[in-house]
Amino acid sequence: MESATDLAYTITPEKAKTTTRGTGATPPLATERVVAIGMQIEFTLLNVSGETHLAALRAAAAAGTPVAIRMKDYSSGYGFDGDVTLDCKEGEPLNGEQTFAFTGTPTKEKGRSPQAYV
Repeated sequence: MESATDLAYTITPEKAKTTTRGTGATPPLATERVVAIGMQIEFTLLNVSGETHLAALRAAAAAGTPVAIRMKDYSSGYGFDGDVTLDCKEGEPLNGEQTFAFTGTPTKEKGRSPQAYV
């Protein structure tokens, strides 16, 4: 996507508290464990006429249709790979280019499990 201006990939572990009371002689040490891994991708595209992938992404967001996304880190070659459902936000600034900001959250709707770092 040549018209992309900003890309972000967030991994957020969801945690559950595992703190126990202990003997009561000292305050308990707060502990937790990971119970799920949350992932989210974000990217912004300029509205460049003739870019068919922009129209396809907007249509997928409007219909709630999953799309396949692969993001790779430049230095390692690893990153997110999976199907996502998209939210789309259109930006029309007074000064500047019209943009479309997409936020994707993983889905298994098409039978493919998202992979965080492959």
